[in-house]
Amino acid sequence: MTSLEPKPAKKKQRKRDLKFPEDQSTKKETFTLDVDKIIRTKNFSRGPDIKKNYTFSGEKGHRKKDKGVKNVLPNKSSQTQILKGKGLKNQTGRLQGTQQKHGKPIKSRFQDRKTDPYPGDAPIPIQRLQKYKRGEDKYLGDMKNQFETKKLKFREKKISDAVKQAARTETLLNEQPGFLEVGADEDITTITQHDISNAVDITSAQKYFELKLKQFGPYRANYSRNGRYLLMAGNLGHVAAMDWQTKKLMCEFNAMEAVTDAKWLHIETMLAVSQKQWTYIYDNQGLELHCLKVMDSVLKLEFLPYHFLLVGANARGYLSWLDVSIGQKVAGFQTSMGRLDVMCQNPANAIIHLGHTGGTVTLWSPNIKEPLVKMLCHGGAVRAVDVDHTGTYMATSGVDRKLKIWDLRMYKSVHEYRIGGGAGQLSFSQRGLLAAGIGSVVEVYQDPCRNVVESPYLRHQCPRTVASTQFCPYEDVLGVGHGGGFSSLLIPGAGEPNFDALEANPFQSKKQRRNAEVQMLLQKIQPDMITVDTSALGKVDVKTYAEKIEERNKLLFLKPETIEFEPRHKKKGRSKTGHHENRKQGYKEEMKREFIKDRVQEKLDEATRKREEKKNRDTEQGKPKGGALSSKGWQGLVEMSIGMWHLEAMEHVKRLYGMFRGYVACLKAVWHVHRLCGMS
Repeated sequence: MTSLEPKPAKKKQRKRDLKFPEDQSTKKETFTLDVDKIIRTKNFSRGPDIKKNYTFSGEKGHRKKDKGVKNVLPNKSSQTQILKGKGLKNQTGRLQGTQQKHGKPIKSRFQDRKTDPYPGDAPIPIQRLQKYKRGEDKYLGDMKNQFETKKLKFREKKISDAVKQAARTETLLNEQPGFLEVGADEDITTITQHDISNAVDITSAQKYFELKLKQFGPYRANYSRNGRYLLMAGNLGHVAAMDWQTKKLMCEFNAMEAVTDAKWLHIETMLAVSQKQWTYIYDNQGLELHCLKVMDSVLKLEFLPYHFLLVGANARGYLSWLDVSIGQKVAGFQTSMGRLDVMCQNPANAIIHLGHTGGTVTLWSPNIKEPLVKMLCHGGAVRAVDVDHTGTYMATSGVDRKLKIWDLRMYKSVHEYRIGGGAGQLSFSQRGLLAAGIGSVVEVYQDPCRNVVESPYLRHQCPRTVASTQFCPYEDVLGVGHGGGFSSLLIPGAGEPNFDALEANPFQSKKQRRNAEVQMLLQKIQPDMITVDTSALGKVDVKTYAEKIEERNKLLFLKPETIEFEPRHKKKGRSKTGHHENRKQGYKEEMKREFIKDRVQEKLDEATRKREEKKNRDTEQGKPKGGALSSKGWQGLVEMSIGMWHLEAMEHVKRLYGMFRGYVACLKAVWHVHRLCGMS
């Protein structure tokens, strides 16, 4: 009977030298193997004449694919040599001889390989590295803890890599800022917008335009964070949103009441409009989404994009913060400083700056009910306030016809300019230019914070009084809202030429906008972190920590005050050192127990006293713990009026019902009165 089980394969004996016939048509490879290192070799055919070699390591068991790039390097005692055709491959990886295919020599791709003349990464200029470097490197040589040293070294390496990466990416920033320059005998203020638009390319020339809207003005304008969309709001109720570069209108409607201000929210699909009575939120189609009745009679609006907070200042001196992500009011304070119609935000720390009629400027945070800083800036009323994008300098103007530049690090005035009239509007650009709206004239000053400015950089005459000014982000454009409509002016060198697509992308798609909104919500900063000193966020609050330690010291389980006790001397060996210390420690332990017992008894007595006081107070008022009478309380009060007539009892219950909120308990009391009166 034939068995179906496979026959066991015969074990092949290992051979030191495996040699194949030298027939060139077979194209087989000759190996001299070290059996201690390599245990077997397999040839896989890829066609009739082309073969591929694989080697298997006997120690690790990993298969290595030999393409002629890497060589299996043996130990020093090994004599491994691999021969391909007639070419001998030594341990350095170079071929000796020639390799043939179909009887023809094949030129190896390793023979003419050129070495890189510039190995490694391209060098970075030191000046460019210093531009992106933040502080000096830390010296880690004296640290004793190896674990912390390793962590700090890894952190320093990450910082160094970030600096190098930022310096290398500067090569991709091909846009460079520039300003207008004229001859020594020419006045730059004589250059008009028509002259600039005629000199620039057609794409930039289209950014200069004027919208004549004389019926519903004056207009207030606001650009979105990426600088692509424009929002206009007329004082007589006209609201319009548009893509100002393509001139495509998104929505347009009339609020049918006075509009004081309008702001874009975190994305260009939502906008907030402060109207005569309340503040409303609309979408980009003009549909009303919310009515914020907690923000009424608002004159100025500001939106904090990283905190999702909408800030409003009303005509009665009330300042409020509203979280638009959850729709709840975060904080609201009464400033008691009159009408609030001058407000701006610090982009660096989200602090709100308010200008008042007394010439003062106050700084506010939603965490404190009092102003953080109060500065006397002008002798008269403050008309306009603005802070640059670095949060270092603040510009103020008042009715005293002065324009002052303040250093917020010292709260001191660094420059003071005398202008023709009190500037009603101030606005900083991303490159440090300052625009001032003086009546119907707009003047732009070039770097007035660091240098002394003798004359304006550019000047433009508007048809009517200027109501708002704002520089467009990432564009050399200044938007001016006035009584006759809106004007888009070309200001060379005003905007940042290169934008960060992860921060604000003017060309983002709908999907990118949705993803960006989700990321902003995930990275939302809590209002508790709004503070004047942003460096304090990374430090330990020493004062609060000291207070916590002091509170811990007052707990019962901690060590009481030091007890000084010296036992008296005893005779007959009872005052030895061991006995002496035992008596001392026993006395101290007894005093500790007494101390803890007294403290516990004090706490219990205090809790009992408070409980009795509250019970007596509730008894006098006729209220239980929850503020409404229970059924037992009702029953006790009704039993006090058993001797009353039925009608008098009913009137008494009605009076008690007006005092208390327990509906079910009241029904029980009425039933109890009827039962008692029926029994009587």
